[in-house]
Amino acid sequence: MSTLDPNTASYQTLSRIGILKSLDARTLASLARNCRWSRYESGEVIVAEQEKTSDIYFICQGRVTAKTYSNKGKVVTYAELTAGTVFGELVTFDDKPRSAYIIAMEESLIVSLSSTTFRTFLEENPSPLWRLTANLADRLRSMDEKIFEFSTLGARNRIHAEILRLSREQANLDGLARISPVPTHAELASRTNTTRESVTRELNYLKNIGLIDADRSQLTILDTESLNRMVQEVVDQ
Repeated sequence: MSTLDPNTASYQTLSRIGILKSLDARTLASLARNCRWSRYESGEVIVAEQEKTSDIYFICQGRVTAKTYSNKGKVVTYAELTAGTVFGELVTFDDKPRSAYIIAMEESLIVSLSSTTFRTFLEENPSPLWRLTANLADRLRSMDEKIFEFSTLGARNRIHAEILRLSREQANLDGLARISPVPTHAELASRTNTTRESVTRELNYLKNIGLIDADRSQLTILDTESLNRMVQEVVDQ
């Protein structure tokens, strides 16, 4: 990790953060003066599970993953977060230890500030609070979906459901259901509680029957309706 001089880090960078987009330049500049600007290399731990810290974090550049590990070392991936999003926001409300590791997946510029400062900021500027609440509601809905899938679907259909969810999270202007960058097979296995070999086998199968197309840079769902139907048929059994 390297720390940047806040005087050289433009407050305009904060305007790219989803919950802060409605704020004017003066408000963003004031917020930026209270922030710490840090750059992390791929693989660096930003936050450790059970760590008792009180900061909230904004991803200005790059991509991070939220994950935990079982007692036997199995990796469970909760989410992958990209530029413009926020993490660690729960500490604003409950001051409890961190529930997961946050690890940089590529070189990332992360801005942080204390939860105390952020609370005061939200009291003075309520619009980001509503956006933050909406983000938390989306996350709860996603968790509900996953609980349902883990209760009703087998490994193959959990993989189908996950790539459908990832494509929905990345709205594409051309209307195609596309995922970019593509998670590794190990990452997809972690997200769906299955094995890397199972993911490889299933993606190859979907490619062979013409439902997806994939290369190193992106995965495109060519027939979203059929893939949805494969998941729904299992749920309805």
